[in-house]
Amino acid sequence: MYFIKVNSNKRLLNNTSWLLVTEVAAKVSRIAVIFALAATLTAIEYGTVMLALACHEIFKLILRSGAGAQIIQCSDKQLPQFAQNGMLLQWLVCLLLASSQAALAFPIADFYNNPELLKLIALMAIVYLFYPLVSVKVFLVQRANNMRFFSIRNALCILTENLSIALFALLDCGIMSVVYGKWVFASLWILLFYFAPVKSFGVGFQAHVFLSLCKTSGQLLCTELVRALRMQLDMLIGARLLSPELFGLYCFAKSAGVGLSQSINNAFNAGLYPHLCDKHRANKLIPYVPTVYAITSIVGCLFLLQALLVPFYVPLLFSQEWQQNHTVIILLCLAALPAIFIDTQCNLLRAKAAYQSELYVRLYCLLITTACLLAIQAATPQIFALTILVSSLLWLLALIPYTHLKNLFLFPATTRS
Repeated sequence: MYFIKVNSNKRLLNNTSWLLVTEVAAKVSRIAVIFALAATLTAIEYGTVMLALACHEIFKLILRSGAGAQIIQCSDKQLPQFAQNGMLLQWLVCLLLASSQAALAFPIADFYNNPELLKLIALMAIVYLFYPLVSVKVFLVQRANNMRFFSIRNALCILTENLSIALFALLDCGIMSVVYGKWVFASLWILLFYFAPVKSFGVGFQAHVFLSLCKTSGQLLCTELVRALRMQLDMLIGARLLSPELFGLYCFAKSAGVGLSQSINNAFNAGLYPHLCDKHRANKLIPYVPTVYAITSIVGCLFLLQALLVPFYVPLLFSQEWQQNHTVIILLCLAALPAIFIDTQCNLLRAKAAYQSELYVRLYCLLITTACLLAIQAATPQIFALTILVSSLLWLLALIPYTHLKNLFLFPATTRS
């Protein structure tokens, strides 16, 4: 029994290690992007680019509401039909996303009184038309826990995107550099994953399976939309509360600080979810919960380490114009710490197919953050970041003692058909 537990944790550690190493490598290249954009754009232009990327990320996270989570989580018997119908669903989701983002580009630009947002948001919508070509293959790689294969190719795509953005910026492409970088990423993503070593199930349609996938995807759509809004809420509200120049400085602080912490979070949770699905299929998930939170705590220590290092690496890497925000960077690093516990809890719920309970957790976090930001009405980046930190701490104060016990122990695990 001890050997099985150690071997299981070793698999999770290996998966997370591959994802973490490649994410960190990709984020190192992100420094080149920050340097290039900071050198070639004004603070106002930098804020415009970051706001456009925030809007794009909200739509992009909705991709997680498709068939992916269900293909990774389903039983081996369900897999062929889920994969076939999931391919069709992914095409519909991506076509809807592309058209929705392009259509909403003008209202968003008008709301922020920033015409430059229109072309950035609309042109980045094109990348969604690439993803369905290989999306099911990517899900099957993750289901097989082949994170070495996935993470290396994912890192190559991100590295190429970041370096191309930096190159386009130095070639004086201005704010359009990020659009060109997104197109490069999508093209390379198709090339690297098209020949993934997984079984091809093709495209199929069985009404009852497709409708079941759509029903669950509807729940996941709400969950991912709420999650995306929560992650980008500071950008959406900050662009209205702060002056354009102060918002640009806040965006830089978030890029320089939260970027690495977010990479750690993404790597850990990307490796965690398929692992938890394996545990659930083997009816071993509930006894594994304390171990999951212990590992999460260890990963969280890296967030604290980054916050401690901020006063040393910011003056070393960036010019005086940007150094005034090191306090903001520290606050945002600390604010990212509670998020990893919330994401872990939501992964546990999703692995059990408790999608509605996950939605409630995400919605609570969104409402708390929104209420704090609107109540404080911060006029400086420092107060704004402090508000983010306070709201994130409030998540844990209410959710850890109550939701954890209620959703994971009092209610029986959701059964699969």
